[in-house]
Amino acid sequence: MENQRVRLSKSMLKDALFNLLKDKPIEKITIYEICDAANINRSTFYKHYGSQVDLLRDVYNDFFTDIERHLNDTLSPGTGGLQKMLSQMDAERDKCRILINSAPQQEFSDQLFNLSAIRTIMQNQLSDKYSEKHKAYIHLFFCHGGYAIIRKWLNAETPETPREIAELLDSLAVMLL
Repeated sequence: MENQRVRLSKSMLKDALFNLLKDKPIEKITIYEICDAANINRSTFYKHYGSQVDLLRDVYNDFFTDIERHLNDTLSPGTGGLQKMLSQMDAERDKCRILINSAPQQEFSDQLFNLSAIRTIMQNQLSDKYSEKHKAYIHLFFCHGGYAIIRKWLNAETPETPREIAELLDSLAVMLL
């Protein structure tokens, strides 16, 4: 269990990285810049992280943990899990936009669509007429296609509502399944 000082240091580093990501990609951000922005010594950084990418992964993990917690708290049978996820992302649109634009596409979409709540929703919609191998292909198709739609939506100047995007994604699923 982390003590309060460690949690505070990590939080300050994450906030600093997040603010730096608003202006430039992770490849252009140095550890010195992160530590300077967080007002933390580099040795403290290296106690917790090996690189800026490790810190970014920790930020992603926090983000996905929050989304999954929100889904698990609000999801019950028959509710729109996808719309709830999109509503949560819409509530934190700026943060999500920065994270989705700074993440490698495959890594972000895999983590997002492999959240247990989302995976369960997708599995429940797949027909038994498909083999397990084909279900894996269909899941992959939805992950990357859904990711592309969500990314475009988060980056839109005048975005649709979470409900509209959820309905679009649901209708695509119905057409294909």
